[in-house]
Amino acid sequence: MIHRSGLDFKRFLVTAAASLSLASCGMTGDEDRARVTVIDDAAPLIKPVGIKLNYASATARAAIAKGLVGFDERGRVVPALAARWIVTDDGLSYIFRLNEATWNDGRQVTAERIASLLSERITELRPSRLGRDLEVIDEIISMTGRVIEVRLNSPHPNFLQLMAQPEMGLFRSGQGAGPMSEVDNDRAYTLGVFNQVASNAEDEEQDEEAQDGEPTDDPRRVILNSESPAKAVARYTAGFTDLVLNGRFHHLPLVDEAGVNSDDIKLDPVAGLFGLIFVRANGFWSVPDNREILSMAIDRPALLTSFPKVTAWQSRQKIIPDALNVAGINARPDWTSMTMQDRQQFAREHVRRWEALEGPVVPLAIAVPDAAGADILFLRIRSDLRRVGLDARQVALNEDADVRLIDEIAPYDSAQWFLSQLTCDKTPVCLNDADAKIQEANAATNLQIKARLYAETEVILVQHYNYIPLAVPVRWSISRPGQRGFAVNPRAWHPLNPLVGIPIS
Repeated sequence: MIHRSGLDFKRFLVTAAASLSLASCGMTGDEDRARVTVIDDAAPLIKPVGIKLNYASATARAAIAKGLVGFDERGRVVPALAARWIVTDDGLSYIFRLNEATWNDGRQVTAERIASLLSERITELRPSRLGRDLEVIDEIISMTGRVIEVRLNSPHPNFLQLMAQPEMGLFRSGQGAGPMSEVDNDRAYTLGVFNQVASNAEDEEQDEEAQDGEPTDDPRRVILNSESPAKAVARYTAGFTDLVLNGRFHHLPLVDEAGVNSDDIKLDPVAGLFGLIFVRANGFWSVPDNREILSMAIDRPALLTSFPKVTAWQSRQKIIPDALNVAGINARPDWTSMTMQDRQQFAREHVRRWEALEGPVVPLAIAVPDAAGADILFLRIRSDLRRVGLDARQVALNEDADVRLIDEIAPYDSAQWFLSQLTCDKTPVCLNDADAKIQEANAATNLQIKARLYAETEVILVQHYNYIPLAVPVRWSISRPGQRGFAVNPRAWHPLNPLVGIPIS
């Protein structure tokens, strides 16, 4: 485990701020210019093509390549390439009427081309995070020059939220259709207002990666950077960025050490999975009743108070959020009515009985990110386990582990997404019966039956304890007071175009 001191953080922030000052000279804040920094734990690369997009790349793609629909700054589905749409009564057909629009090279956007590009993109995205969700699409048909129909094999009430994902933005011959254009990708990734150029039918088709922008007279610009967590916070405190995006729980100690004003920290009200998922179950941990002891032992409210910057952080004991529950089905564990003291006593006695028969329990290997916030989380969990006679050791995310921290937000409001993260293609500690019931629910054409099957699956998985819920995920941003075009939202998605007043369509 890596121990980090507050002094180390402060020294780093001072050094980073000093180095950034040279690179940021001459940048001034105004309504025509927004400076955005995205936090990235891995390589800070901005490349808006392909299928596995980091947050910065997804943000860039959504700005330069519209899909049929998109998200606005409040996380609402809004028209993009499509001007409007209707849904048939059975929920199996979505009919979109396209806007009058052109690609970056000036060529007309047509229904026939959109249908073709959308089909190709869905095939391309099969190995991606959206692959399982996109299986609901049966057929895409170009009906007229301005109308396309998307037929589904079963109803999907959140289909528009799925279609608004940044990966669904379309390129044609390396060109998007706005609402913005890439104007520079040298020192910083810079985007300007969508720039149409004259159409030239003789131009050869370009590869998707060959995106090429032209300067425009419109002064509105977004300068997008992707940085390590410490450097991103340092940019803000030094005044070199207006908005920091994609903050997670394990970055929060940096915000404390940097002295960021609490009013500048914006917490998105997201839903998703934040907990421990079993990826190996040997010995004591191979028995669901013993994995239940892990869930009982953790004092969730006390764990969350270790992060004072997020007073609204909510603990969780079940998989699917209450808002998506089916009436009459209770998926909460049996022990939820017990006090913490009674839970700990029950767990201690259970562990003692096991060890008397089977011998000592090997410490649980918990894989978490290499960050100060993750250290805090691990230490709290280990302390709780020691209170009941168990122990744990911390390992890196790329090392062998018994459980790994999962920290994912739901891209749309559906019970199916939550359950699909716990299937046998996601973790080896799984149940084929649960997978089969999910498949049955996916194929159901009746929404009430579909919801009931998902709820029954949750009951099975709660009792299996291959996932230990801890809380809702945390996603935070830092923004200047009154930042134009920015709002917290349930998707934790913050498009670039509203920051400088550019509409999506």
